[in-house]
Amino acid sequence: MTDRTQNLAADRRGEARLIQVGLLIAAALMLTLWFFTTSAKAVDSKPTAVLVHGAFASPAGWDGVAAALHKDGYQTATPALGLASVSDDVAIVRSTLDSIPGDKILVGHSYGGFVITNAASGRGDVRGLVYTAAYVPEIDETITSMSAGYTPGTFLTHLLAAPSPPFFIVNPQFFPEDFAQDLNPKLGAEIAAQQLPTSLALFVTPSGPAAWHALPSWYAVSGHDRAIDPALQRFMAQRAGSTTVRFAAASHVGGLTHYKARFVKLIEEAAQATAN
Repeated sequence: MTDRTQNLAADRRGEARLIQVGLLIAAALMLTLWFFTTSAKAVDSKPTAVLVHGAFASPAGWDGVAAALHKDGYQTATPALGLASVSDDVAIVRSTLDSIPGDKILVGHSYGGFVITNAASGRGDVRGLVYTAAYVPEIDETITSMSAGYTPGTFLTHLLAAPSPPFFIVNPQFFPEDFAQDLNPKLGAEIAAQQLPTSLALFVTPSGPAAWHALPSWYAVSGHDRAIDPALQRFMAQRAGSTTVRFAAASHVGGLTHYKARFVKLIEEAAQATAN
């Protein structure tokens, strides 16, 4: 083999090595770009807020909160509970969670807190729990047993059969006074008209496993609540280790109405605190 032939072969081997090195560098750059892009998406992703209403209520009660969350770039879901049995309502919420890709924050008001405490148990897609004027049960507790020793809700003396026991509604004449005394009469009447018949069996059904043992939680106490004693709210929040705020003059629905801006911030705080 001549010197010229040897030199050409060496040059070609050198070119091949340069090409291989170039391909490796390009592959490394692409992998790095993919990693940082994927990581950024993971950090920027926002969980869906699943908003669960209470007894004698409907998903419409969340309209203001949902609109504010949408404005801040969050998706929401507001499942309609049947209010016939705890197990059915838990199944409704779990089905809603199954239908939504990605992570979620579960938010509960009043009896809705009882439901989300059960529905989130054992799930890996729920980042945290947020409560407003809500029940936060321990396993085997009922709403009735939790309320023992605390001031009973004034609504209990204003129940009307609808259409027949065990389903009841709160007398619309007293509903604003019992649940929404801090709202103007027109808005209070609108909320009263939105209520759904509720089975009193919900109040004596034992809770299943309590998800707050495994998940972080946040609680907004309504300071002038006439449905759930504020002292009971503080006890439940403390027991669950919840990050707690107090809406000093809020009625039972105050967290969803007058204080909705602050409550939305609490939900968003939960989302940010539990980000990957």
